This record gives sequence, C-alpha cells and structure tokens, in this order.
Amino acid sequence: MSPRRWTIGLTGLLLLSGCMIGPNYRRPQIALPANFTAAGTQWHQVGPFDRQDRGAWWTIFHDPELDRLEQLAMQHNTSVAVAVAQRDQAEAQLDAVRASLWPTLTLSAQQQRNHSYFFAQANHSVGLQAGWEPDFWGLARRAIEQQGAALAEVEAQMASVRLSVAAQVAQTYFNLMQLRFKQDLDQQSLQDDDQLLRLIRGQEQAGIVNQASILQAQSIRDDAASQWQQDRWQEEQLVHALAVLCGELASNFQIHAQTWPMLPPVPAAIPGDLILQRPDVAAAERSVAAANAGIGLAEIAYFPSLTLSASVSWEANKWGPWISAPDRFWSIGPSLAETLFDGGKRAAQVAQARANYRQMVASYRGVVLASVQEVEDDLSALQGLAQQQQSSDSALQSAQANAQVSKNQLAAGIATQLDVLNAQLSVLNQSQIELNIRTQRYQNIVLLVQALGGLWSKS
Repeated sequence: MSPRRWTIGLTGLLLLSGCMIGPNYRRPQIALPANFTAAGTQWHQVGPFDRQDRGAWWTIFHDPELDRLEQLAMQHNTSVAVAVAQRDQAEAQLDAVRASLWPTLTLSAQQQRNHSYFFAQANHSVGLQAGWEPDFWGLARRAIEQQGAALAEVEAQMASVRLSVAAQVAQTYFNLMQLRFKQDLDQQSLQDDDQLLRLIRGQEQAGIVNQASILQAQSIRDDAASQWQQDRWQEEQLVHALAVLCGELASNFQIHAQTWPMLPPVPAAIPGDLILQRPDVAAAERSVAAANAGIGLAEIAYFPSLTLSASVSWEANKWGPWISAPDRFWSIGPSLAETLFDGGKRAAQVAQARANYRQMVASYRGVVLASVQEVEDDLSALQGLAQQQQSSDSALQSAQANAQVSKNQLAAGIATQLDVLNAQLSVLNQSQIELNIRTQRYQNIVLLVQALGGLWSKS
C-alpha cells in the first residue's frame, strides 16, 4: 500500500474515533429550598457545587486548643490516611485507563540452541511489535469517563471522612469540656451533701429526726461521691479518644481547656443549595455519572472492534552483522472482530447498565432528601435549645435568688440551715441542667455544620 493511501486511511480512522456511543451525562436536577429558615421557603432547581474548599470550619468557635486538635487530626488521623491512600489508588487507576488511548510497543529477543547427535545449531531472533486499537466508538473514552467519575467519588468520600473526623474531634472536645465543668459541680454538691449530713446527724442527736433521715442523707452523699468518680474516669476516656482521633498515643496525651469557646451565632437564613457541597451528596452524584458512562460501555459491545498491528523481526543462526534484508520478517495489517450471536447477553448487559443508572439517580435523590431533613432537624433543635437555654437561665437565676433569700432569713433567724442547704442543692441542680443544655447547643452547631458540608455559606 502506498504512503498516500496509508495517510488517507489513518485520517479516516482518526475521524471515526471522534464519535462516542452512549448517552452524554447530565447532572440530575433536584428542587431545594431557596433558604433554610423557620418560615416557609420557595423551592428551585439546583446542581452540585462541591468543589469549593471547606477550609478549617472549626475556627468559628475561636478556640486555640480545638484548632490544635483539629490540625493534628487532619495530619495524623488513621482514617484520613486510609482515605488519602484510596484517593491515590483511584488516581493511579485512572492513569492506567488513560493509557489505553495510546499504542503499545514491545521489544523481544530470544536465543535458542538445538543439539542432536549429528549437529548443533543456534538460532537468534529480535522482534519489534506494535499494536493500537483506535477508539472508534468511544470505548476507551467512556472507560476514562467512568473511572474519572469514580475518582471524583473517592475524592468526595475522602472529604466526607475528613468532615466526619473533624466533627468527632469537636463533639468529643465539647463532651470533655462538659465533664470538666460538671466535676466542679460534683465537688460543690459533695460539699453541700457533707454539710447536710452533719446537720442531720446533729438533729438526730437532739431527737429531732430519726435514724432513717441520716441513712437517706448518707445515701445522697454517697451518690454524689460516686458520680464525681464516674465523671473523673469518663474524662480520662474522652482524652484517650481524642488522642486516637489525633493519631497520637493515649498515654501522655493532654488537653488544655479551661473555658467554653465562643458559641457562634446561626445565620438568619442559610442557602438551601448549600447542602450540595456535602461530600456524601457529591459522592452520590458522581456514582450517577459513573453509571451513565457504564451505559455507553455496554452499548459499545454491539459494535465491532478493530486492532491495527505491525511487527518486524530478524532471525539468524549467529550474532554479528546478521540484521540484514534476507534475515528480516515483517507483517502489518488490521484485525476486525464482531460478535454475531451471543444469546441476548449484550442486550441484558445494556438493560442492567440502564437499571443501575436509575438506581444511582434514585439513591442520589434519597441522599439529598435526607440531607435536607438533617439541616431542618438541626435548625429546629438549635432554635428549641436556645429557647430552652433562656428558660434554664431564668430558673437558675430564680434558684440563686432563693438561695440568697434563705441565707438572709437564716441570718435573721427566720429560716433554718436545712432550708439554706436545700436552696443550694436546687442551685446545683439547675446549674447541671444549664450545663447540659449548653453542651447540646455546641454539639448541634457541629451537627449543623456537618449537615451543610462544612460551610456556612457559598462565599
């Protein structure tokens, strides 16, 4: 064949390789609220925008110790390290699939010696083989598209692991803060119970109360001591948990936290499509893209495959100046293959791919709907906790005022010391209620940030 014909033929192959079998991907559109607010909202169609960097979202609390722990976790957490390795593996797989677009070139060399009773003969050969399968129908490009979507899905899963680990660190940190402040209340409660027990013992000696009152007061005091001990070892366990989350040994790990961080205010209105930056939502959408490419891969099986190959080799019975025309062998030509009958296998594979695509779309919609629910639940909880905090603060102020009145009445001789102790116990009970509500508010802020994918806004 003349060089001109080869040029024309190659040009035709390149033009044919521009087509792609199968549907082109379009992101599923879904209706989301324009804004998350307490009132009703309008809904509109949106698509994912998860590529925005989430950054160090935990800095909204303005706590240096929490910032330190989060940085350690992002650098040394083992789950994050596993997710990064999985991302690197997916990148390598994509590079391997991309290599299918290029021809292959193989060099081979062989030496054989044949011996018999009458003679000995040596045979030396060197060969060069080249092969290329033109991407007529888009088989390689659909495979690259599918693996690219799979890589993006793994990247989203890696971001999801980072977000989850960061949320675990923050929630464990706030639980630790709660226990440390609770131990202060435990110690105060234990002191009041000891004072109450001494008072009742004095009353028993004076014949005012019986032995049952002493036993009841002793039981209350012992419960307070037991609670204090329990809070102490639970605090140690939370420190150990933070050490593991930060990728450190638990033996000498320490947390330096003495005051509550700033409680960040919740924005009055949060953009509804903000949840589309959530890593799990992005991963679900990428699985839809991979499934769409799978339809094309299944449909391409209906079309023939063409392979272009060429080889040249030299063979001689001795080394030296043997690479010459008489010792050279070459071949070149196309190879065409087409399945004529498969009993409906290809049709079944196409139907399977389309069903898988519908499944991925339904799963994506389910993840989005569940995400909306999480945001709405967290906003509702935060609103309720804020109102509950106001009621708790009011109850605590009333208990503190009542305790002060009891002290004044004791000084005036119109109240007993028992009345004062009961008022102080009421203050401690209200203080523990207030501490629990405060901790829940911090926890729900973290849950809301996690539900929104790690950002307050799109800016």
